[in-house]
Amino acid sequence: MTLMPKPIEFKEFYELLKAAKNGNKKGREKLEWILAEYEHAEGSESAYDELGQVFCHIGVMGLYDYAGSDDIQFISRLETSVWDYLEVRMGMSLTQHMVETMIEHAKQHELSTKMCDKWDISREELAENMEDLAVYVAEGIIEVID
Repeated sequence: MTLMPKPIEFKEFYELLKAAKNGNKKGREKLEWILAEYEHAEGSESAYDELGQVFCHIGVMGLYDYAGSDDIQFISRLETSVWDYLEVRMGMSLTQHMVETMIEHAKQHELSTKMCDKWDISREELAENMEDLAVYVAEGIIEVID
């Protein structure tokens, strides 16, 4: 397995997600703004930063889809029994759903080909790290909303 060359983090994204969870209206507005920016990963610094930004956007959209709401504050208050029901209804855990959504999006939009050409990295390297990055982002989102 090839390791990502430089650690990436999305501190600002997670802080805004936490602010939205806590009912901060400005935090919610900034979260919506950053999600719109992350959808197209404008201003990314590397292939992994770009892919991670896209995955943050897709992960939150997957969360909304899974929970049936786009209200982070509401989602964060869901009881364990509701999460258990959602897992049965969806046939998979929230983490699995988010990761599958990210990977499927990457495949549909041929992100590895586009990013490999843009950032001059091998497809093999990106492919080896893509699922781990998706899990990292999904687990970060879930940790904040718990």
